[in-house]
Amino acid sequence: AKGREAFGRPIGRFQAIRHKFAEMATKIEAAKQLTYATAWRFNNGEYPVREITATKLFTSRVACEVADECIQIHGGYGYMKEYGIERAFRDVRLNRIGAGPDEIMLEVIGRSYGL
Repeated sequence: AKGREAFGRPIGRFQAIRHKFAEMATKIEAAKQLTYATAWRFNNGEYPVREITATKLFTSRVACEVADECIQIHGGYGYMKEYGIERAFRDVRLNRIGAGPDEIMLEVIGRSYGL
């Protein structure tokens, strides 16, 4: 956003782009804190299946959302291998498929409530 320009100025100076960054940073921080809290419980002898599953679901969704926004901010460059964004998008997408797709995570969470 600092290097890409539109209308003669870096796109990072536009409010909409700053807001995108703020949203991404907030989601990343929430995912990080959720991960730390769940890992702490696990490291202290608990096996909180619901929380582990919810953490995987939430963090993988956040990663995909952030990667998608990064492609949007980069524009056409986001698809070019030279910039690495396209690779990041492909890599994070695998998180929602490997080790249990979103639908399985939702099923595990739903069943954990006795439903």
